[in-house]
Amino acid sequence: MGCLRQLFVQIGCLILVIAAVILGFIYREQVTAVYRRLRGLPPVADTAAYVLPAAGGADRAARALEQLARRGGPAYVDLDAGDLAALVDDEFRRAPRRVFDSIAVGLEENAVRLRGVLDISEIPQRLVGPFSSGLDRRESVAVGGPLGVDSAGRVLWTLTSLKIRDFPFPKSTIPAILRALRLPGAADGALILPLAGPVGDVRVSRSLVRLYRASAR
Repeated sequence: MGCLRQLFVQIGCLILVIAAVILGFIYREQVTAVYRRLRGLPPVADTAAYVLPAAGGADRAARALEQLARRGGPAYVDLDAGDLAALVDDEFRRAPRRVFDSIAVGLEENAVRLRGVLDISEIPQRLVGPFSSGLDRRESVAVGGPLGVDSAGRVLWTLTSLKIRDFPFPKSTIPAILRALRLPGAADGALILPLAGPVGDVRVSRSLVRLYRASAR
C-alpha cells in the first residue's frame, strides 16, 4: 500500500511539473516581465521608432486612398507612420467616449505598433488580474500586431501583443479587453482600419505601410 501511495505521489508531482512547464511556456512573457521587475531590470526594449500623428495626416491618407479606389488610379499608395497615426487618432476621436489618446505609431517589418494612454476603467478586474489594484484609471499602453486584408477588402489590424505599464498580457485576453473598451472598429481581437474603399493587399516595413489596389471584379 505504501509503495502504491508513493507511486501516486510521484505521478502527481510529475503532472504538476508538466503543468508548470506548459504554463511557463504559455505565459513566458508575463513571467519574464515579473522577473525583470523583481530584479529591478528595465523592461525589454521596443525597437520600433514611434511617431506622433502628423498635422493633416488623416486628410492626406484619405486622399491617397481615394486615388487608390479611383478608376485608373495607382497600383498602390504609401502611408508613413505619422499619417497612419493621424488616421487612427482621428477615428478614436469619433468614438462616443474618448478612451485612447496621446497615441504614437511605430512600424516594424510586418507589424504596426501603437503606444498611448488608455482609459482602463471599463475593463473588468478579472481580465486585468491581481495587478488591478495598483493601476490608475488611465495607464500607458502599448499594442501591436500585423495588418491583413479580409475577403471584403477591409484592412484588419490583428492585435497580438498588449502591455499595460510594460506588463504583457496573454494574447488570449485581448479580444475580451477590446470588447470591454468598445473601440471603433473592434472585432474578434482586431481593429478595422478606417480606410475608404476596398484594398487588395497590404505590406508593412519599418518606413511605410503600402496598400495595394483591389483587383477589379
